[in-house]
Amino acid sequence: MADQGGTENVTPGYSAFESRDDLKAYGDNALLLFVAQMRLGFDDVDTFASNSLTDGSNDKKCDLVAVSADKQRIVLAQGFMSAKTTAGEAPANKASDLNTAVSWLLAGKLDGLPETLRGAAEEVRDALSGGEIRELQLWYVHNRSESKNVDDELKQAVKTADGILKSHFPDLDVDVSCAEIGRSVLEDEYQRMHAPILVPDQYVFDVPGGFEIQEHDWSAFFTAVQVADLRALWATHKTRLMSPNIRDYLGVVRSSGNINYGIKETAKGQPDNFAIFNNGITVLVNKYEHRVADGGLQTLAVEGIGIVNGGQTTGALGSLDATEAEATTGARVMARFVKCTNAAVLGDIVKYNNTQNKVEATDFRSKDAVQDRLRKEFEAMPEADYRGGRRGGTTDAIQRVKTLLPDSSVAQSLAAFHGEPNLAYNETRSIWDNDAVYSRVFRDTVTAQHILYTYGLLKAIEQVKAKILAIPSASRTDAQKRHATFVSARGSNYLLVAALGACIETILGVAVADRHNLRFKTSKTPAQAIAAWVPVVEVAMAFSGQLAPATDRGLKAQDRVKKAIEDFGSMLEATRSANPTPFDDLAADTNTGA
Repeated sequence: MADQGGTENVTPGYSAFESRDDLKAYGDNALLLFVAQMRLGFDDVDTFASNSLTDGSNDKKCDLVAVSADKQRIVLAQGFMSAKTTAGEAPANKASDLNTAVSWLLAGKLDGLPETLRGAAEEVRDALSGGEIRELQLWYVHNRSESKNVDDELKQAVKTADGILKSHFPDLDVDVSCAEIGRSVLEDEYQRMHAPILVPDQYVFDVPGGFEIQEHDWSAFFTAVQVADLRALWATHKTRLMSPNIRDYLGVVRSSGNINYGIKETAKGQPDNFAIFNNGITVLVNKYEHRVADGGLQTLAVEGIGIVNGGQTTGALGSLDATEAEATTGARVMARFVKCTNAAVLGDIVKYNNTQNKVEATDFRSKDAVQDRLRKEFEAMPEADYRGGRRGGTTDAIQRVKTLLPDSSVAQSLAAFHGEPNLAYNETRSIWDNDAVYSRVFRDTVTAQHILYTYGLLKAIEQVKAKILAIPSASRTDAQKRHATFVSARGSNYLLVAALGACIETILGVAVADRHNLRFKTSKTPAQAIAAWVPVVEVAMAFSGQLAPATDRGLKAQDRVKKAIEDFGSMLEATRSANPTPFDDLAADTNTGA
């Protein structure tokens, strides 16, 4: 909910947010999605919003629930937008609402939850029960100033969540953390996307020696630094040291399964061996100079410090208290200091060193012959940009290429249309990771034209879903209430894609020998492909009740999914003759490849 007031002092980060026309449709959730895209790195904001937003009149104080089993993380977020963009603090009661949110999400009675949250709660609990989650993040995103009051409320919400997890999932080791993301934090994260080094200070390290490697655009000095130096830097700059590492410092939890706790214990217990036990750190600098004094003392003077890899090590060592630090006397950390003058190379240094931006499966597939061919085919299509696994620059997460067909959505639309909605929703990463699965989804004969066909269907369903949920709960007809319940279920988008894919012969009124040959007869932009599918989706939504039973376990019950699609097909077949126009229009513009 937004309050009224004037806008003051618009910063570059906030300007970047306001320039995102695609986010305006999400109203008060726009900033929340902008931050989520920067932090989580997804490529399709509309699909993410469709699956993760829970905001509504009865949302139990929860605006967003994102479950990423691939990255073993759950994000629970609350947002607040004020027209007074820099004046004053954000209301602390919105942060305290996260107490209510975690209670409902983790332990509330499912039948007491609204449809938008019931599916989210089921998905969260299923992921926790399956041991898939290692981290729960609580966010409060707003466009005001950060404050101690909000921080206190967030810490209380962390205690609440931690207590519920220990009570209901005692065998799990889940790190619970919180983050207040207001104007200054937003600006810091934006700057990280552009300038990896936020600490401009000069510092001199005592080093035992080292060696240098030089290339045309960069040079690097390899050495070891004292733990005491890292503690001193941490005391002054805290997480700003980790500006190239968007994970920042996850915090030290006294748990044997927590890597940060292990780092501290190793440094205290075996300081002489710490340099060879720890992986070390990579530091970006603006300048460095190796000096050897007359007496043999060696130092490395640097200007500008940004730890691109080793944030966990630095944060853990920095959090040592004075007594603990005494036990680490003599401990050193292997370090390489990198100076780079080429912006493109610098971006790649951040990308490939940063543990959050590790080399993904899509990076390897980008060189695949199928992806190379698809990129070339898309070049000939109007207003369609497909990268086929090739990642863009470091600012892609905060900019939108309006013509882009995101890799993830393309893969999901293909998998779902060809009968694997669970793969599309719950196991997207395996499409790129697993050779057999990849070959099945991106078969040698798949074409850009067919991808446009399936992608258009997925996006049409997202549009229809948004239209249904935009109707106020009190104004919905009984039918609209049923449709809202279905589309609010996690994974329902992909289930409906699968159902319509399975019924494609009924929809088109002709035999289809190979669904991979389906494509539009006329050249279309992605927007036109979506528009071609919308009338069919609107009619099909009348039978969403037949699919609803398959969503209660996030599409994981394969027999139930199969039965639901069969029942849906029977209903669609029975009604096609009564309302043929939407189907005939699509059929007239579909090439079956026969």
